[in-house]
Amino acid sequence: MKRSTAVLMLAALFLMSFVAYASAESLLDEVTKRGVVRIGHGNTTPPMNYIDEKSGEWTGFDVDLGTEIAKKLGVKIERVLVDNKTRIAFLANRSIDISLANISQTRSREEQMDYAEPPYFWTGKIFYAKKGKIKSIKDLGSKKIGVDQGSNAFIAAPQEITKYTNKKPEMLSFQNSAEGFLALKQGKIDAYSQDAQIMASVAGSLGEKYEAVGGAIWSPGLYGIGVPENESDWRDKISFILQDMLKDGTYEKIYQKWFGSKGISPLPINARPRLPKDTFGDMLYVWPD
Repeated sequence: MKRSTAVLMLAALFLMSFVAYASAESLLDEVTKRGVVRIGHGNTTPPMNYIDEKSGEWTGFDVDLGTEIAKKLGVKIERVLVDNKTRIAFLANRSIDISLANISQTRSREEQMDYAEPPYFWTGKIFYAKKGKIKSIKDLGSKKIGVDQGSNAFIAAPQEITKYTNKKPEMLSFQNSAEGFLALKQGKIDAYSQDAQIMASVAGSLGEKYEAVGGAIWSPGLYGIGVPENESDWRDKISFILQDMLKDGTYEKIYQKWFGSKGISPLPINARPRLPKDTFGDMLYVWPD
């Protein structure tokens, strides 16, 4: 091949690559043009996201948050069912634009997805057992412990237990918290571990017969809104919307509906996000008591 021909071919390939790159739409442009944002929600983890038995409608804290995000984007919302296995995978294959399904922020997950800033909810895990059966976390050694499939508790729970005893627990996974709690009720497992606010809601009327082991919350963490990797415009857009919701009272209204003292699932702790002044400047918001 002549030198001049090779040069021309390389130049043509470069031009084609440049045109393809320049014409590629960002996810923000795509969602705006589509007029629909696809948000991944679970439907088995009350009070965060679940199906209301009376209305048959999707409901929960995450669901209300997603509704407001879509409103502020100025687009319609398409809710896509995800579970602990697909809530991250669907971001990677672009089946959804946002994953809003009680996802704790971990380093391993940040290798697969990005998060809007700041995290939108504080959480901590508890071990739940039949009342009076297990006194402390130390007593969970060698016991059967249930967790949700895909939960980081599968690894974190044994780590927490071995802080108090050399005896390792036997870990079992369940499709969702309802199945896990049923296994606990039937005596198939000795304790179940889940995020505190989810466990309290699932326990429901059975709360008198069950209790948090040692009354302790362990493995504190933060829920984040997941977005696909390498879409900085989209991540920033969702981050700014969340920050505006924190500032203008929209978030507080949803929080009070679900977790306030008169809410659907009152929380004894303050699970609202804190906005550090050195990061968010005048966005700093002092939460009411």
